[in-house]
This record gives sequence, structure tokens and C-alpha cells, in this order.
Amino acid sequence: MARTTGAARADEGGTRSLVSLYPPPLAGHGLVLHPWSEAILARVAEWGAHGFPYHAFDMTHLRDPARARGVLARMTENGPHRHFVAMEGDVAVGRASVNLRDEAGLYLWSVHVPPEHEGRGVCRRMLATLMTWLEEEFVGGPDFVLSTNAFATHAHRAYEALGFETTETRWHFDREIAEQLWRVSPDEREPVSKFVRFANGRWEVRTHLMRRRRGAAMNVGPAG
Repeated sequence: MARTTGAARADEGGTRSLVSLYPPPLAGHGLVLHPWSEAILARVAEWGAHGFPYHAFDMTHLRDPARARGVLARMTENGPHRHFVAMEGDVAVGRASVNLRDEAGLYLWSVHVPPEHEGRGVCRRMLATLMTWLEEEFVGGPDFVLSTNAFATHAHRAYEALGFETTETRWHFDREIAEQLWRVSPDEREPVSKFVRFANGRWEVRTHLMRRRRGAAMNVGPAG
């Protein structure tokens, strides 16, 4: 899966230079990762919603044309981030982004598989494809890092299967989750009660910081 148009290269002094182009579609493990486009955005807008406490990942707002235009502009602008949607044929099954310039490393974020495509290893297959490409493009580059809320136990298992290890756990203020915690009932809050706290006048969520060393073994699992 080596590409020659990559996102960045290291020069002799170790400085990475960023280029504006995405690579060709990244194929691996039964998926193909594409950059966002109008056609792909329309398919993502059809995804089902997780709801609280995973509401931040729900994409139903893309059904509003004005909001969809704004999201597409952000997803295709030049900068340190690369945004991908994983496709199985013409079906969008997940999305992931990477910050190429984060001081902590190659920072994976906005990893999202809609509920109708869960349980088939999409997260592992998608990230394995993305990280393989990044390792080829950043030869001798940094490790991979991500953060995940402690209640996301299914995500933790996927990340650990890909070689990630928890390096730190901390309390974190997440604005969107905090806003929802004010709105939901105590019964709705109960499933995540041990992962959230009210401190210093605001809601905080327990968050894991995870790191994967380059070349770490990945248990990707089946492609179906």
C-alpha cells in the first residue's frame, strides 16, 4: 500500500514538510479510505445516531444543506488534518481523522463507526489501513496517539487490539458531553455515572490517553 504522493516527508534535519494533496484511495482489510466529497458526505448523512453519551459523533445534522456545506469545507481545507471516510463498495461505514502536526505524535481523532455498521471490525480495519499508510509516509516518524472517554469500552478493545496502550487517565472537560449531562435525567445518566463527575462547577468525563509505538503488532480480525 505504499504511496508516493504522501502527506509528509522527513528531511535530513528531521523537519516534516506538509503537502496539500491527499493520497490515492487507501485500500486495505476489505475497506477503501477516501477523502470527503459531496457524494460521500451524502452517504454519511444517512447514518444512524448513537445518542447520549455518544451524541458528539452523530451526523444527522448533515441532512441540513447549510450545515453540510460548512462541514465539507472544514473536512477538505488545507492544513495539518487529514479526514477520511471508510467505504465498503459504495457504502460509507466509518470515518477517522489524523492530525499530522500534533506535538504528542500522529494524533488520531474523530474515529466513528455508526451503529448499523458496528460489530464487524470496521474500526480496527479502518485504523489499521490508515496507520499502515502513515507509517510508510512518516518513515522514522512519531508514534500514534489518541484519547478516548472511559465509558467507550468497545473502542478500547479495538484500540488495544491494534497495539495501543493506556499511558494516562485524567478527568477532562468535554463541552458537548457536559451540556448533555445537564439535560439528561438521572436514569439516563446512570450508565456513565462512574465515568463522570461534577467538579469545580462543571461536569467532567474520565478520559484515557493511549499510545501505539510504530510497528506494533495489530490484530485486525476478519473483514466481515
